[in-house]
Amino acid sequence: MIAVGITATIRTRIDRKLLERAARAAMEGTDAEISIVVIGDTRMRSLNRDALGHDYVTDVLSFDHGDSPEGRQIEVIVCAPHAAREARAHGVPFNQELARYVIHGCLHCNGHDDRTEAQRNAMWTAQERTMRRLFGRSYRDPG
Repeated sequence: MIAVGITATIRTRIDRKLLERAARAAMEGTDAEISIVVIGDTRMRSLNRDALGHDYVTDVLSFDHGDSPEGRQIEVIVCAPHAAREARAHGVPFNQELARYVIHGCLHCNGHDDRTEAQRNAMWTAQERTMRRLFGRSYRDPG
C-alpha cells in the first residue's frame, strides 16, 4: 500500500490528486508512506544548502527515512516557483513539470541515481516512461 500526504506552503494552486498519482506511479509495487511538500524558492534554497551544501534553488529534494511498520517513509520536497519557470522555458504545463519533480524524487528513493551519464540516462528513461503512463496523450515532452 502507498499512502500519500501533501502539504503546500505556497499560494500557488496545485493539483494534489495529480501529485498523489505521480508518487504512486513512481513507487508502484512498494509499501510506502510518502510525504510531498510543495514550497517556494527561499525555503528550497535553505533546505538545499542545509541538506546538500548547495547554495541555490533546486527543483526537488528527496529523503528516504527508512522502514517502519507502515512501510518506507519517503519525503519529497518540490519547488513550485522553479517548476513554473521551467514549465514556461520548455513550453509544458506547470502541473506536468511539478509532477515530474515528484516522480524524480520518488525514483531516487526507489533506487535510481543520476550521478553518472549512464545513471542519468536510466533514470530519465524510467521518469519519462512514468510521465507518459501518467499523462497519456496529453503528455508534452520538454525536449
